[in-house]
Amino acid sequence: MHVSAKSAKLIRYGMILTFVVFLIKIVSGYMTGSLALISDGWHLAGDLVTLALSWWGLKQSMKPATRKQSFGMYRAEIVTAFTANLLLLGVGVYIVYEAVQAFFNPVAVQGAWVFGVTFVGLVIYTVLTWLLGQERDNMNAKSAWLHFLGDALASVAILVGAAVMYFTGWFWVDAVLGGLVGVVIIAGAAKMAWEGARILLEFVPEHVEPEEVERELRALKNVSAVTDLHIWSLTPTQHFMSVHLAVDVVTIAEGEQVIREAQQVMLEKFGIHHVTVQLETNSCRTCFHTVVEMNSHCRSCPEMGNQGLIVL
Repeated sequence: MHVSAKSAKLIRYGMILTFVVFLIKIVSGYMTGSLALISDGWHLAGDLVTLALSWWGLKQSMKPATRKQSFGMYRAEIVTAFTANLLLLGVGVYIVYEAVQAFFNPVAVQGAWVFGVTFVGLVIYTVLTWLLGQERDNMNAKSAWLHFLGDALASVAILVGAAVMYFTGWFWVDAVLGGLVGVVIIAGAAKMAWEGARILLEFVPEHVEPEEVERELRALKNVSAVTDLHIWSLTPTQHFMSVHLAVDVVTIAEGEQVIREAQQVMLEKFGIHHVTVQLETNSCRTCFHTVVEMNSHCRSCPEMGNQGLIVL
């Protein structure tokens, strides 16, 4: 995996500045009674965790795999992110609950103070968004860029709300803004938690259709059937596949050519870098699967289907 030292450095600076803004917003929120500031502050806490994971992931990707950790430590990032987003879901639900209470029982909020604090945050987010926008070829940097862009847009909304409260005295606006931030937290955390769950449960990557993969493999020269196909992800950007290809009787050189072509097609069309191919002759007599295993491994084998050996 290619790691950008510049991206890691920018993310580290982003973490420091985000932590500073987080403290300012949380303290100011409780001092002024602004639920919008408090909600945005906890939103920043979630962003801080995400940035830390992105930075840690970049650092971990520099470490080579070992004999006992043949895949390296990439999955640790997924486990931590999944756990953090579950906790963030709870924070979002709590914020929405508090927003509902505050809407029906609004309290006076110092709109000018909220405006000033939010404006400082907006300036910082704008600078970080611009800097990380130059590093978006790196997925971790792109993720951080999207977070800061979202924070900047949320700050604009809070600035508008602060101005409305200052000039009109409509303090219920603060509760509405706080609730909206809570909903955004819930939506974002749920999406990221589900993405982590898909990887941990070894689902097929979302951008890959197994049926299309089978069609591409069957189209290869000398391939007559595709069986035992498994596709999964180690991280959002590292995808793996193993497959058995039934071939006509071929020479060793022809078999190696089939493997090379299969790997090339999977990389170019599906972005799967790690492809393991096992060649077999197209005959049930050479199949090592038991009758019980046939349902999960041999469904796409034409010979098995013709003999009616697969139990539906």
